[in-house]
Amino acid sequence: MGTNDIITLVWPLDEETEEKTEVFAEVGSVGQSEFFAAAQNGLKAQFQFKVWPDEYSNQPYVEYGGQRYSVYRTYEPPGQKVELYAGSKVGV
Repeated sequence: MGTNDIITLVWPLDEETEEKTEVFAEVGSVGQSEFFAAAQNGLKAQFQFKVWPDEYSNQPYVEYGGQRYSVYRTYEPPGQKVELYAGSKVGV
């Protein structure tokens, strides 16, 4: 896979307030099929983050490397880490 790093999971509470949680994640790149899947949602696929299921509560955003990314898809294999597929809006 990729490297281990700290990411921030972001949950907007209202227009001005967010709940942020820092967690360790395996950070990796996405495959060609992910670029197509993300493009259907108007996003540019950029990262795959793997986190433990008890640390992820459907947060819609991930901050990593000083940037914010939208989580456009998740996958949770039984008994393994949750895979978060994240990207940014096309043209941003």
